[in-house]
Amino acid sequence: MKILYGINATGNGHLSRARVIISELKQRGHDITTLFSGNDKNEIFDIDDFKPFIEKKGFTFQKKKGKIKLIKTLFNADLIQFRKDINSLKNNYDMVLTDFEPVSAYFARKRRLPIIGLGHQYSFYKKLPITLKMRLLRIFFPYVYTPVNKVIASHFYHFNQDILPPFLAKKIRKNTVPSNTHNNILVYTPWEDFNNMVGTLNKLKNRNFIYYYNVKQKHKIENVIIKPFSEENFKLDLIKNKYLITNAGFQLPAEAIFIGKQILCKPLNGQPEQEHNGEILKNLGYATLCNNFCLNTIESWLKSNSFVQKKFLDPLPLMIKMIENSDRDFSEEILKLWD
Repeated sequence: MKILYGINATGNGHLSRARVIISELKQRGHDITTLFSGNDKNEIFDIDDFKPFIEKKGFTFQKKKGKIKLIKTLFNADLIQFRKDINSLKNNYDMVLTDFEPVSAYFARKRRLPIIGLGHQYSFYKKLPITLKMRLLRIFFPYVYTPVNKVIASHFYHFNQDILPPFLAKKIRKNTVPSNTHNNILVYTPWEDFNNMVGTLNKLKNRNFIYYYNVKQKHKIENVIIKPFSEENFKLDLIKNKYLITNAGFQLPAEAIFIGKQILCKPLNGQPEQEHNGEILKNLGYATLCNNFCLNTIESWLKSNSFVQKKFLDPLPLMIKMIENSDRDFSEEILKLWD
């Protein structure tokens, strides 16, 4: 099949997940064109994995000091350009897949193409234990933002629904590097203020941190090593180091849980999906949840010795079957992945 694969490039989780699926689909002979929106392609590391690709503006959430600014986000939305982006796409695809990417979703809707929503966001189509805020906003996330015909959803748990376990990169699932052998603390907090974070980490003199951020070259600020984004290097550091500080996304916490990390996560304020993720991670005992990355919080978390591991079964083969046979019911096969 000739497939347009839309990726929301505002978070590395979408990109990390899509690398796995796109690679598998290409190996099976499908012709994949990737569409990025929401971020500058120059900020996407190892972008050659996604060739051939198209870049569109889409929508970008505006943030400040670790909090989504919804009003500013709405005012910065360029609906005229959004419509131009949709109309500029060629109508020569058999199917559209979207990982929470709106241009590809509305293109499929306009052209009446079959479209499948892939990823964690689409678990909100299911009956989940969710917060009141998420209950109100799930009409928009993802029903309006990226409307689809069908969903292939994933989560940290099934909640007695046809939801897949997280799908992880082969480097994580089949790694040959000894895990948790280093006492460093890996930090990936793209939504937080960089200077504030480094300033806080510098106060923990007896700890060493590896901080991935949008920089050109590796350098060091006291006890914090700053590294530029790299899929391979980041996965290697994730496997080797015992601790992880991050926001409450989906893909990265899932990978860390699979390896067996001690995790501290802070939901991005005003982002209902992350607030939901944080509550689920806390309730399942997979991570420590916090409201801010302050010194006392990090010190207390480090003393907790709360390492958790969950070996999620690999859903990728079933996911590919679901994409290639979108009219079939796979409920029983999905349930078996959780047994």
